[in-house]
Amino acid sequence: MRHSTTQKSHQKAARRGVTALLAMLYLTLIASLALGFYATSNSSVMVTENEKRTGMALVASESGMDFMRYHLYEVTIPYGTTQSQLFGRLHSELKTHLENTGNLGSKTISNDGTYIRIPANPNDFIKLDSSGAEFRCVIENLGQKVQVKIVGRYHGYLANRAVQMKFDLAEKASQIFNYGVASRGRVSTGGSAIIKGLNDPTKGSVLSTSTDASPVDIQGPSVSGDISISGGGSVSFGGNTSIGGSTNTADIIANHIHKNVIAPEFPTIDVNDIKAFATSVYVGGTVLDNVIIPPNTNPTFAADTTITGVLLVQPPNVVTFRGNTYIKGVIVAPNATDSIGNLSTNILDFRGSISAQGVEALPDTYGELKKLTGGFILAPNFQAKFSGNFGNIYGSIVTDKVTMSGGATGTIYGSIVTLKDTPMSINGNSSLTIASTGTMNYPAGVFFSSRYTPLADTYEEIKP
Repeated sequence: MRHSTTQKSHQKAARRGVTALLAMLYLTLIASLALGFYATSNSSVMVTENEKRTGMALVASESGMDFMRYHLYEVTIPYGTTQSQLFGRLHSELKTHLENTGNLGSKTISNDGTYIRIPANPNDFIKLDSSGAEFRCVIENLGQKVQVKIVGRYHGYLANRAVQMKFDLAEKASQIFNYGVASRGRVSTGGSAIIKGLNDPTKGSVLSTSTDASPVDIQGPSVSGDISISGGGSVSFGGNTSIGGSTNTADIIANHIHKNVIAPEFPTIDVNDIKAFATSVYVGGTVLDNVIIPPNTNPTFAADTTITGVLLVQPPNVVTFRGNTYIKGVIVAPNATDSIGNLSTNILDFRGSISAQGVEALPDTYGELKKLTGGFILAPNFQAKFSGNFGNIYGSIVTDKVTMSGGATGTIYGSIVTLKDTPMSINGNSSLTIASTGTMNYPAGVFFSSRYTPLADTYEEIKP
């Protein structure tokens, strides 16, 4: 009996040892699992944080690209800027737009001819907001095009991201041809003179960007469109004058006179492509076909005159048309940079009646000239005078000065634009009907400044 009892005691002790061992094994296993779960959770947090930083760095680089896209769109590259001058002009524009602003602060912009760096110091970044997102920009010179690379970062960590995109020059759209009459100088009407829009009263609108105290004075019976001035001067008008369809003084002042409007860009005239078609030198007669009138010729056409193709008037010259003038083409003068003389020596004086069709009405034998449409007179450094009935004129009149008097009456399928701060007057029995062409149909030979616009298909993410 004793032996049996002792054996059972030993068996119970052995079982208690196994239980303790199993308990320790489970405890170790659970502790290991807990440690593993902790490590996994900690790693997940670190991975998530890293992904957040890289994601925010990408957002910063994309935001930086939007920032630069806006400022590249706002630059002004004047027409005629050569390719060798483009990058320097872009650098100058960006310095003006960005330096000493809230974005760059005291940071600067550098240009070595190949790269524009924003900021100039490669260790500096531009802060986007208080969250820690930042970016820097490098613009590479590709000739006419540029390539913009943006590196973004978040809280200064090394997990940077970068994107790049190419930009190309595109001409700015100017509102200048939305107006029937647009002048850098003072505009006035008197007598029985009226300005009206063809089939649309708003096409008979008037713009003056003159700094004169009274940049517009309407004493004629009516102007069918509104009056706009770029300053805060006064617009004067007669007691019975109709402006914008209203004769009520309070209504005209409140709703049809617009002050401090943003002045649209006036065009640069470059007729090199057009004047190349004028190959015959004028030696007399009244039939002019692709003719050049040499300087100081000062011809007077007393009889009926026919002009086809291009009439190139080289300054100085006073050209007078006394008879009926039939035009199927365009009258041009050299570009302003090539002109000599002044507005008293450079005059186109139309005293008889005019019937003018554009180059598009020429026979097919005139070839590429037929495509250079939209202009009737493109003559910087010249003044144009009209005192006869001009019927229908297909094309815009762009000169440094315009005067209409007597019975100057007719319809212009285009606009009248004067390029210098010279007074424009419409007097007598003049009746001017305007069918302005708007911003989508500029005359050939008319150019505006350019800006940089994105080439969306070149956008890509790259290594920082």
